Amino acid sequence: MKADFYCAVMFPYPSAAGLHLGHYYNYAVIDSYCRWLRHRGMTVFQPFGYDAFGLPAENYARKVRRDPADVTYENIRQFRVQMARMNTCYEERLVTCDPSYMKWTQWIFTRLHERGLAYKAWGEVNWCPSCETVLANEQVINGHCERCGSAIERQDMSQWYFRITDYRDRLIAGLDRINMPESTKRMQRTWLADQRDWCISRQRAWGCPIPVEGETDTLDTFVDSSFYYLRYLTDSETEFLPEGCYQPVDLYVGGAEHACMHLIYTRFIHMVLFDMGIVPQEEPFRKVIHQGVIRKDGAKMSKSKGNAVSPDDYDPDELRLYLMFIGPYVEGGEWSDEHMVGQRRFLSRIKRWLSENGSDRINLSAFEDQVDRDVRAFKFNKVVSGFMEFYNRHKHLRPDEETARRVEEVLSVFAPGFRAGHPGDEGSGFISCRTNGA
Repeated sequence: MKADFYCAVMFPYPSAAGLHLGHYYNYAVIDSYCRWLRHRGMTVFQPFGYDAFGLPAENYARKVRRDPADVTYENIRQFRVQMARMNTCYEERLVTCDPSYMKWTQWIFTRLHERGLAYKAWGEVNWCPSCETVLANEQVINGHCERCGSAIERQDMSQWYFRITDYRDRLIAGLDRINMPESTKRMQRTWLADQRDWCISRQRAWGCPIPVEGETDTLDTFVDSSFYYLRYLTDSETEFLPEGCYQPVDLYVGGAEHACMHLIYTRFIHMVLFDMGIVPQEEPFRKVIHQGVIRKDGAKMSKSKGNAVSPDDYDPDELRLYLMFIGPYVEGGEWSDEHMVGQRRFLSRIKRWLSENGSDRINLSAFEDQVDRDVRAFKFNKVVSGFMEFYNRHKHLRPDEETARRVEEVLSVFAPGFRAGHPGDEGSGFISCRTNGA
C-alpha cells in the first residue's frame, strides 16, 4: 500500500563528528512536518539512510590505522543513538556501503555502460595530491580541493565518465516542471551552459568498485546518492524497482549546497531510468526546498570557527521548538542561548496550565486551521509563536480534560516528548509514526 505522501530528507554522511545542528534543523523540523500531515489524517512514508562511502572515513582510518568499514559503521551506530534521542519517525532503510546496496550502484553503472552512457577516456583531470584522487570540476573551488583545500594539479589520466551532456537540454527543460527554489533553478541552468561529462572514477579504496574486470578505481559517491530515494521504496534483492513500487518524492529537503551536483546528477540518473522504462516519470521530485543556515556570532556554524553548537547539549523538545522559532525555515537564523531558554519556560508554563484539571472547554478549530496553513507554508516560526499567543489568550481559563488532551496532541507534533500529565493519560502517545509506505 502506497502512502499519501512521500517525504525524503537528504541523508547524512556518518562522520566521526556525529549529527550537527544543521542535520537537526533538517531532520527534526521536517519530522514535525510529517507528524502534522499524519495528525491531519494522511499516511506518510518517511525513510532514512546513510551515505556511507567517501574520503573523510578513509583518510581518518588511514591516520589511525583502522579499517574504514569499521570506522564508518561505528559512526553510524553513534548517529542512530542521536537520531533516537531526536525522537523522530524516520524509518532507516539503507546504508550505501552495505553489499545489498552496492550491487544496485554497480547495476546502475552497468546499465549506463550498456546504453553507451558510460565510457573510459584519456583526458586532463583535476588531481588532488593530498586526497590522492581525481576530482570533478565542481569539486574544485578557485583551484583548490573543496574537501582539504590543497592546490589542484592538472594531469592526463584515463578515467570513467557518464555522458551527462547527452541530457543537457532535457535537464534544462525539466526545470520548468519542478517546484524548486528559483535560485536553485538559476544555478542549475548556469551550471548546465558549462557542463562537461561527469567524471565518476575515484582512486580510493573506500568506495563502490567499478564493475569492470581489472578496474581498480571506485565510483564517485555522487553515484551512490543518485538513486537512494528509489531503493527506499523496495527491499527486493532481485529487481531494482519492482513493478507497482514506484512513488514520486512529494517533498525533498536538504541544504542549498547540493543545488547543483547532487540534484543534477540525481535528475540525470532518473531520466536514464525513465528512458529504460524503470520509472514512469522523467523528474524524481515534485517539490524541493532548502532549509536555511543556523548562524552564531554572525557566521555559519563550524568547528574551525569555534562557534559550533552540539545538539546533544540540549533537551530535544526545547531544541526542536527553538529551531522552528529561530526564523523562516528556508532562511534560518541566529542562534541565541538566551532565546533557547525561552522555549523551556514556555513548555513549563503550558504544562502547568494543561495539568490544572479545570472545566473550561476551548474551541481549537480555528487555531488548528492556522497551524495547518503555517506548517504547509513551512512557517514553523509562526507555528511556535501561534502556540505562545494561544496560551497567552487563554491562560486565565482552566481547560477541561478534552481541551487539555487536544492541545497536548497538537503540541506533541512539534515537541514529541511533551506530556502534560493530566489524569488517565499514562502511557498514551498521540502521534504515532505510521508510515504505510513501501
